[in-house]
Amino acid sequence: MVRTAARLLGEDVIEAVRRPIESARGLPALAYTSEEFFELEQQKYFARTWMGVAYTCDIPDPGDAMPITVAGLPIILVRTHENEIKAFHNVCRHRAAMVLTEPCKKAKQLQCPYPAWAWDLDGRLRAAPYFDGSKSGLEEGFLDRESLGLVSANCAVWHHWIFVNLAGNAPPIEQHMQPLTELMNGADLGATRVAERVDWEFQANWKMSNDNWENYHHMWAHYPIYTKVTDDLDLKTRKPWSVSLQNGAVMSLKRDSKKAPPYPKRESNLPMIPFPDGAERVTAPNLVLPNVEITVVRDNIGSVIIEPLAPDRSVARMAFFFVGDGATDPAYEEGRNLNFDRWLGESRSPAARDGLRNQDMRIWESQQIARRSPAADEVVFSPVWEENVHYFQNQLLDYLTA
Repeated sequence: MVRTAARLLGEDVIEAVRRPIESARGLPALAYTSEEFFELEQQKYFARTWMGVAYTCDIPDPGDAMPITVAGLPIILVRTHENEIKAFHNVCRHRAAMVLTEPCKKAKQLQCPYPAWAWDLDGRLRAAPYFDGSKSGLEEGFLDRESLGLVSANCAVWHHWIFVNLAGNAPPIEQHMQPLTELMNGADLGATRVAERVDWEFQANWKMSNDNWENYHHMWAHYPIYTKVTDDLDLKTRKPWSVSLQNGAVMSLKRDSKKAPPYPKRESNLPMIPFPDGAERVTAPNLVLPNVEITVVRDNIGSVIIEPLAPDRSVARMAFFFVGDGATDPAYEEGRNLNFDRWLGESRSPAARDGLRNQDMRIWESQQIARRSPAADEVVFSPVWEENVHYFQNQLLDYLTA
């Protein structure tokens, strides 16, 4: 039987998500627990859009390469000798073994551990040892070298972020990211450098992160980082200080900096992110669907790439970027640590509950347990806070039902 969203969820459930937010219902428990639904997401969503997979700092030098998984498929990311980042299917052209099983540094070639076939960093076949009895395996002409290169995958770099589109039908990455570029008013994100990279695994569905893209939970899930409801809500108007914005693959929470009270512990001596002359300085958490968070504040960028591993397992690949010497100079260590404490907690541990990230993950893991219950099939959206969440779930269904 063909796997479809309608068969797995039911037309009535899809219709309920599609309703106006005031009467809509959220995705049911099955969407977070079913292996079949997870496989459908991989085939019809992850493979057909730009999936965030890594940061450029993960393979900083020519010859650096790393194995990753995209939409359930093994992929190699490599930085060539010409300093270009490329992606290939991690599959040997002889017996379909994985060519790369662990990250490597400054490699001259990519060599399969099984029959030792080798390719240069541009994916061209260079050796198939003794395939025809000769040392190179290529002298007798048994193999068509041109057709046996590593199979490439569509790959793009946007500032610090590496994206892969397996189907090859996504728009150019600049078009995909244009809504974020416009929202940021020309902020010079390229002026920032990486200061920290951290990977934390959590036992919950990847969508928990996107469903979290609102400020409603701040006061309760993130206390004492947020201590007052009024940090996020104007009690007179009953409206949040941040506006939910959606444009294509980008969702943002743009804060009204002229009226909203400042969040605590944001001041430091760190250099500020440059903006063009005359441009309004914008700070906002942004989500590039399906899986890349890019939070831009006055002096740094905090980012997370969520890698889906299974219906109930994900990895948060986190990176923190600061302007120029702010990334490494000891003179700015206090400012950097202020930000790390906020996001990772003073413990720097996923097992703790003292930073925004580990607090979220503990909630998501408890949600994952609760999602096993049939009572989790009837969930609602707040029209005041959760326009982004409603938008995301509808965009997911757009892909799954197309």
